[in-house]
Amino acid sequence: MIICQPPIRPKNKHLQSILASSKIRLLRLRNNNPVVAKQVVQELKNPLATLLGHYTANDENADTVAILLHGWEGSSQSTYIQLLANSLYAEGLDIYRLNLRDHGDSHHLNEDLFHSCRIEEVVHAVQDIQAQFPNKKFIMCGFSLGANFALRIASRAKEAGLTFEHVFAVSPPLIPKNSMDAIHGSKLYNKYFLKKWKRSLHIKNKLFPHIFDDQRWQQEENLERLTQMLILDHTEYSSTDDYFSGYSITPDVIRSINCPTDVITAWDDPVIPFKDFSTIDRLPQIKLLTTSHGGHCGFIQGWRMRSWIEDHVIKEIKK
Repeated sequence: MIICQPPIRPKNKHLQSILASSKIRLLRLRNNNPVVAKQVVQELKNPLATLLGHYTANDENADTVAILLHGWEGSSQSTYIQLLANSLYAEGLDIYRLNLRDHGDSHHLNEDLFHSCRIEEVVHAVQDIQAQFPNKKFIMCGFSLGANFALRIASRAKEAGLTFEHVFAVSPPLIPKNSMDAIHGSKLYNKYFLKKWKRSLHIKNKLFPHIFDDQRWQQEENLERLTQMLILDHTEYSSTDDYFSGYSITPDVIRSINCPTDVITAWDDPVIPFKDFSTIDRLPQIKLLTTSHGGHCGFIQGWRMRSWIEDHVIKEIKK
């Protein structure tokens, strides 16, 4: 474990977690957002799903593409994704922001609902991305649930024919049941995620009204029970424990990762218990980086609203 001491401000874990996604931070771009302004929208079709991606080519004929993965109920437009994307673009990288199923403006592309065990369709999408640029190198950075996906993709890289110069997993839920318990135990985070998920489900129901009873789901005020309804009605899993195990980052997953990988977490993350990171083996290609403060996906360094994650990723890719 590497203990880092970036100048994290404010130190309050909830403020850090809120600021991670706050649109206030986008003021940093001052209406100069080339990653969005120059993006090309793609529908990546594979046998399992169609996923929505946003590709931005760099003016400098970049030799590296950064694939960025958002968190649960985030999107390619999430603040932390846009800011990291623009920082990497300024360093000369191409950017590919990939939406998971039913995230961003992609609800119409697939009838079946998103759930976190749908890893193979994301692996297919990353294969399609890399196939478009056979002469380029790739890094991948995921946040929260996107970090969980990034680790699982990296563990499947060899068999899938994928290559990564470096993978970054920021605030990943390693043992999802523990993360769900932490969210459910907090009125603030339970309400936040429940509101966002219900909004997403309502959009889905308007498009495909026959797949679930929107009124029944909208009336549910317990995130844990709503999760159970999804699992029992729309997945092959017979219990929440089986479902959470399906996307846990086990020691076997970690041992299957062969590319340089940084797993980054804050001790004060309010939804990812720090004790879960004891499952990460000490392997030469895996680094566990920790900070005392930073909340969930925050790591903000003062009033400039720049995240230490941006600085760390840039430093690593320049090595």
